[in-house]
Amino acid sequence: MVTVTGFKTVTPEEGDSYVRLLLEGDLEMIQSTKTDNFYAHVKKCSISSTFDEATASLMVGKKLRGSIIKVDVDPYEYEINGEVLTLSHRWVYSDKTEEDLAIENLVRDTNGKLETA
Repeated sequence: MVTVTGFKTVTPEEGDSYVRLLLEGDLEMIQSTKTDNFYAHVKKCSISSTFDEATASLMVGKKLRGSIIKVDVDPYEYEINGEVLTLSHRWVYSDKTEEDLAIENLVRDTNGKLETA
């Protein structure tokens, strides 16, 4: 499940302003490869909407079927806490649940490899 946690109004250099909904996925526990410690984490993204701010504010707290997934993109620089990182992915909303995605991956990975008796 994905939760609408807020919204922001975006004003591009050209064109009209529009509202983006801020989304968060479920709580995940991520284990550090360096320390083996676990950290609480949620994936976040935003999506465009056709809402005005009043309507967007009514959406906060709503739960949506789906998940936030990692998508590969051309490398870009991202600054966090004064450190510049080069990333090659972004997080996007998918209407498929984590379970749906896991099943699709399993089928894709085993396609042609399963033998019938």
